[in-house]
Amino acid sequence: MDYRKLLKIPQNGLGSLVNHQLGWFAVAASLPAFGMLTAFAVAPGSQMPEPAPAVHEITQRLALPDFKLNSSPTRYWREEPVARGETLSQLLHRLGIRDRDVASVLSTPSLSRNLLRLKAGATLSVQTNDQGELFAVRFLNDDENGEKVLVALEKAGERWQASAQAPETEATQTVRAVDVTSSLTGALARNDVPVEIRAQLAEIFSDQIDLNTLGRGDRVSLVYETLNYQGTPIATGNILAAEVEKAGQVYQAYYFAHGSEAGAYYDALGRPMKKGFSQQPVSDAPISSGFGLRYHPVLHALRMHEGIDYAAKIGTPVVAPSDGTVELAETQNGYGNVIELRHGSKLSTLYGHLSAFAPGLRPGKAVKAGEVIGYVGNTGRSTGPHLHFEVKVAGQPVDPATTALPTPGLTASERIAFRNDSLKLAGSLRLLRDIPVNVAQLD
Repeated sequence: MDYRKLLKIPQNGLGSLVNHQLGWFAVAASLPAFGMLTAFAVAPGSQMPEPAPAVHEITQRLALPDFKLNSSPTRYWREEPVARGETLSQLLHRLGIRDRDVASVLSTPSLSRNLLRLKAGATLSVQTNDQGELFAVRFLNDDENGEKVLVALEKAGERWQASAQAPETEATQTVRAVDVTSSLTGALARNDVPVEIRAQLAEIFSDQIDLNTLGRGDRVSLVYETLNYQGTPIATGNILAAEVEKAGQVYQAYYFAHGSEAGAYYDALGRPMKKGFSQQPVSDAPISSGFGLRYHPVLHALRMHEGIDYAAKIGTPVVAPSDGTVELAETQNGYGNVIELRHGSKLSTLYGHLSAFAPGLRPGKAVKAGEVIGYVGNTGRSTGPHLHFEVKVAGQPVDPATTALPTPGLTASERIAFRNDSLKLAGSLRLLRDIPVNVAQLD
């Protein structure tokens, strides 16, 4: 192709070429030619490129803008087991809690130092946010009397304090169906039935059958209360229904509450399961506080109340509810003036906060039912005059109202209420009876 002819195309000729309907195609076709022309014209006379400018490296430290990490509104509960020999301070530091929060917790006013001593294997629950700020601490511990308490601490503003209100607990029903293979005690333990429930069970049926005689092929079905604090099981309540099957014979028991502080067990027809003691330790005195969890106004902690309290005046006589032997009569830090009686090989009773002992009362002395052993008082760790009364079976505290005190008969209206309640519980026992394997509900 003769490129010189392209160089001679006049300016207006190019314009007319573009305006033609095929002008754009002609221009596009000529572009490679122009490119070749440029390359041909530049390449022969090209010069060396200019040297690149010098590069200087400059390093400058820039200050970050000031910012403040706001406290996260989201809080989390986490649980951590207590290692052997570990203190509350050490455990909180291990969890990454800030030093000032740890110091504040340990200096919480009106809290016994003994309650802050952790036991190996116990579980500590803490509430924190994303920045490790601590808001609450709770754990189970034993008080000076060896009773289980729930220590609950909360952050109020910038200060720590024991909860001013009783922590709310929720009662849920737990079911167990246990087949006996060798002994009932071993079968109940293998199926995670709490020791408190085992003691209740033995005492409920003690007037009908000796549960130690159960053997292979026999069965026990249970419906009982589990008490939960913020979703965590912390204690057991009463057995609500129980069924024992021995050699084809069936025994049943149902709990019925007489008011908010006491109750008793009856069979399916509403007849009392136990005869109980012949009398109460104080006469004509109402039960002011029942067996179970309650908030302790002195300890500022949730406490397992392992007895019942009678509201009575100072000096009211306290009698032995049954024949027994004095195990101890002494002054203690928690119970004040306290008496313990032994009734047979397994049953014992305790009387706390007495103002005085009966003359001549001493360990080893035999007492008769109805005999005065002491007087109601307000000694020890007490908030007012009352009698604290406990019943223990083989050393395990049980509810005196359901195991030892005289069982009241049901009135006509109570029989209607009892029938409605027992029919619902009987349905649960029937379901457990029809299941051919051991049942252990996941709490």
